[in-house]
Amino acid sequence: MSNQPHSENQRIYARIEYEKVGRLRFLGHLDVAAAFDRALRRAKLPVAYSEGFHPRAKLSFIHPLPVGVVGLHELCAIELKEYIESATAGQRLHKQLPRGLNLLSIQVLPRQKRTPFADLDRADYVIDIDPDKVGADELALAVRDFLDRNSINIKRETKRRLRTVDIRSGTHKLAVTNGQKLQLQMSLSLAQDDLVKPVEVLQVLARLIGRSSLPVKLMTRVKLYRA
Repeated sequence: MSNQPHSENQRIYARIEYEKVGRLRFLGHLDVAAAFDRALRRAKLPVAYSEGFHPRAKLSFIHPLPVGVVGLHELCAIELKEYIESATAGQRLHKQLPRGLNLLSIQVLPRQKRTPFADLDRADYVIDIDPDKVGADELALAVRDFLDRNSINIKRETKRRLRTVDIRSGTHKLAVTNGQKLQLQMSLSLAQDDLVKPVEVLQVLARLIGRSSLPVKLMTRVKLYRA
């Protein structure tokens, strides 16, 4: 929880690392934001709030998790009105967050011109697959087929249009492990021009096996990485 030098006129923010686990993995993004908002108010941190009838803490999350997905090292940025020691902020906030949204670290830092998470590069996932519904060998063959291809085009729907994207180049790692659990390990790009979503990889693998979907038991985002 180290601190950086700051000046009186410099904008300050808190960079938070937390985990979303247990029953709280079923919270949607708006519910997570609301839980942080309430915890920040109770912690009495010098948070900057929006204007209007219903002021909200100025929070930003990077690539919010889908409902039901575990996050072991998630990131959040909170704009502050004034400086506070990182250790003090962490002690206050830790006491107010609900169990399942667990604070891992907090750093109070000078705000740069770029967004706090502009340099995020990739994310690692571990996905538990039901071994009673799909075999490890056929899953491994599908992974090998996926990795042997130079490009894999899918249709991705955005707010404005439906477009074709290649998810092969942004899939940095894809592997099957079959120890105590049957799992898929993925390392996927977060870059705007090379973004890959785990559900898109799962859909392609299912298609390669000849299924409509894969029997996913649990999906975990393990880590977010900076470039």
